[in-house]
Amino acid sequence: MPKVIKIDKPEDCNGCEMCVFEIQRQLEKVGLEGSLIRILTKHDNGYEYPVFTPDVDPRTNTINIERIKKICPKMVFEIEEEIK
Repeated sequence: MPKVIKIDKPEDCNGCEMCVFEIQRQLEKVGLEGSLIRILTKHDNGYEYPVFTPDVDPRTNTINIERIKKICPKMVFEIEEEIK
């Protein structure tokens, strides 16, 4: 069964975008256009600091997802078996 990357702990995301940089490195692209992971930022949430939420494109399983999971300093991602 193919494996997919899922967001396990979105509340732990600190917005570092290391996962975005790793995906773009694997895709050999410069810049953020066409990235398979985006970090969404919410500023007006009643908190002093912004809240970051990762958003994963389903096509992410075409790259080395194990490296994405390992590069995250907050361990936000989990790798699971794809259920069809």
